[in-house]
Amino acid sequence: MQTAPLSDARMLHSYAITKMTPGQRKALLAGVDAGGRLPDGVVSARVVESIPETWARTDEETGSRFLTPQGRAALIPFDRYRQLRRANPETGAVHGLNHRDGQGLHRDGLVVFQSHDGRIAGPTDHWMTNAYPYITERGRKLVGMPLTAPALTARLPIGSTAVWMRDGRPDELVRVGSWLFADGTVRVTPLARSLPLIPETWAPAVELHPS
Repeated sequence: MQTAPLSDARMLHSYAITKMTPGQRKALLAGVDAGGRLPDGVVSARVVESIPETWARTDEETGSRFLTPQGRAALIPFDRYRQLRRANPETGAVHGLNHRDGQGLHRDGLVVFQSHDGRIAGPTDHWMTNAYPYITERGRKLVGMPLTAPALTARLPIGSTAVWMRDGRPDELVRVGSWLFADGTVRVTPLARSLPLIPETWAPAVELHPS
């Protein structure tokens, strides 16, 4: 399963039409669960046919529909997409969600609210049990986050320091902040002492080397 790099995803979200019918949304989310192909029997054939080709392309040989990057972008606003990408891959915790975004992500099955003792709560009453949002398997698949730690994690674990080596630019020390995503990138934070407030960014994994 491939997802667009975060910079490309930003452009996709900038023009994606986010208004869709409940049936179309159900079909596209089922496609996320199925790794890209819209499974049969989830919604009526009429609903599937109503989905634009920009959201789900049709295979000419089989007639099957396959979720496109534009279709993924149409499912959630970019800010929510970015929040899911920033979830802790080891614990699944999603930080910094406001109430509205939490409700929207919960509605689509992309996060679940769970307390420390394992109790599941709804998006409107999670505060009563100190339940916290966690990314779901569907949420991971939507943004390209692995379900289990990839092999690269042994070489570049979260929190470790790496050297970002790019052609034509000086080597740069960064802190690793995520696992390897399906688009081949890793979230990193530059460690330049002269610029302590440098925001995190996304680096191609092939350009990162253990410090």
